[in-house]
Amino acid sequence: MVRESLFDPYAIPEKSILRMRGEVEPQLAAQEYEDALALFATQHGETIYRHDLLLLGMGADGHTASLFPGTAALDERVRRIVANFVPNLKSWRLTMTFPLLNQARQVLFLVKSDKDPRVLERVLAGDTEFPASRVNPPNGQLSWMLGQGP
Repeated sequence: MVRESLFDPYAIPEKSILRMRGEVEPQLAAQEYEDALALFATQHGETIYRHDLLLLGMGADGHTASLFPGTAALDERVRRIVANFVPNLKSWRLTMTFPLLNQARQVLFLVKSDKDPRVLERVLAGDTEFPASRVNPPNGQLSWMLGQGP
């Protein structure tokens, strides 16, 4: 979908596209992606890759970026990309972790305003029970855009 609607129409070169390989073993895919980001950082004289812009959403349970409440990836302090098993979905998800998300220069949450207002209020208040509230780059800017659904 992204390739058809963004990459191809704007002639984004293949070398500029780095995707997580969901078709391979999750731990291997996570390591490959983390290694690729580390190489980009080194090539640009940085110790950690810093995204210029991260566009994130938020689920009804306050999850973001496949960081779901109660999952192991929430406690990761070293790895930047992990395979995260989500029991409620009975599946593995590849995700960026807080050590990487919080290095972004700009984070923009795009959230439909019809989410549970109590969850949204608690996330915006910084309630760490909800993973989305833990995205707060100390050397970047955090913005929220709330919109109506279709």
